[in-house]
Amino acid sequence: MQNQLNKQNLILAIDTSCDETSVAVVKGNIVISNLLPSQIDLHKQYGGVVPSIAKLAHQERIDSVVSEALKKSKITPGQLDAIAVTKGPGLAIALEIGIRKAKELAEKFNKPLVAVNHMEGHLLSGLAERNVETEDQKLQFPALGVLVSGGHTELVLVEKIGKYSKVGETLDDSCGECFDKCGRMLGLGYPAGPAISKFAKEHRTNIKLEIVHKNTSTLVKGTNIKTGKEYLLPIAMYNSGDLNFSYSGLKTAFRDLVSKFSDLDSETIKDLCVVFEHAALMQVTHKLEKAIKKYSPKEIWLGGGVIASVRLRNLVRSSAKNLTVRYPFSNKLTGDNAAMIGVVASYCLNQNREVYTNPKDFEKIDREPNLTF
Repeated sequence: MQNQLNKQNLILAIDTSCDETSVAVVKGNIVISNLLPSQIDLHKQYGGVVPSIAKLAHQERIDSVVSEALKKSKITPGQLDAIAVTKGPGLAIALEIGIRKAKELAEKFNKPLVAVNHMEGHLLSGLAERNVETEDQKLQFPALGVLVSGGHTELVLVEKIGKYSKVGETLDDSCGECFDKCGRMLGLGYPAGPAISKFAKEHRTNIKLEIVHKNTSTLVKGTNIKTGKEYLLPIAMYNSGDLNFSYSGLKTAFRDLVSKFSDLDSETIKDLCVVFEHAALMQVTHKLEKAIKKYSPKEIWLGGGVIASVRLRNLVRSSAKNLTVRYPFSNKLTGDNAAMIGVVASYCLNQNREVYTNPKDFEKIDREPNLTF
């Protein structure tokens, strides 16, 4: 029962965990509408998300985005079966805007309120479907979740929907954060992570990539085929013996490498993008291979903003060999978005998990900025 989904549940979902004021309408795991107006232009000059600015933008936009999501879905509030909202993790002052609005809607229209873990949203984002009726998904368990985003890098063992165990996590920086910070070292603006991936894709055939071992370290060696320039960057935690990640060392090593160049010309920047991307992603796939060997999952589920990288998805498929690999059908479902929150809420309704039906109980749903599995 836990892994079957009643596709008739119509849910309006809200996510204000960071800088996206996202509202979606889903029917079970079918995405009917999914709005995520960007705040990038508001934060660009600061080189990162400013919580107070994010909160103000959420306050200004939330009502109109809710109205537009309902309009695009052609669903009226009375037709909804529930309201869903992200309760955490995320920016506390941003989360409270979405939670307050969800409580208001649930009470106004007398609907159950479902409180959703943001990371469970990323974990189940690959189970979302396009706006068409399809056969029930034949999910196989255990599954192994690979969550790679700007705030998290985790491996999650899924015994069934709703029963999760985190088996690996970053000890410091996340993979996505490392992408953005290293991209800014190259002057690639904000957000810089996607720019690294873009340059790496365009330039990858010009670089010979090798894995080399030096003393106790494992490194990526990149050589520009035309110029002969060589670059070395570490694959952190390669020999740690566990399934945890670390990206602070790669960030430091990259800063040291960049500082050796008095003039960062276009060719060198692209070289560095290729080698950095490979070092960052090889850590993910190496840990994934170890986890597959240890837990023998039947499926791999990908979630998080970095999953938008075609390179990462291809590397994961290679590591997973014959296992089923599920990931979001659209890049709009890889970053923070309300559609994935709605999908989780559909399962929660089936399982009567995190469902609140009495307005007096709504106050029990408080933001949980440090919530994890």
